[in-house]
Amino acid sequence: MISQPESTNAQTVIALHQSQFATSNEQIKVLVDEAVTWPASNLGCADDGGMGRAVLTPGFRVVLEVDGVPFAYHAGRNRQFFLCNKPE
Repeated sequence: MISQPESTNAQTVIALHQSQFATSNEQIKVLVDEAVTWPASNLGCADDGGMGRAVLTPGFRVVLEVDGVPFAYHAGRNRQFFLCNKPE
């Protein structure tokens, strides 16, 4: 678990999560907060069933845990995070 204070990426993802789900700060734990190089253009997310174009893509991953349930947020270099329901 990442200790407080969270990085800018984690703060962004927490705010995004709270805007989509009614979740208090006390319910959220940051499990993963890292820069990654995704192996394909789908940013490590198979939500649409596709593999994405095989091209190394720099980006970020933040995984939150809320009441024991993990929520994986992925982003490319632009830091436009999205909830990935099917992380690869």
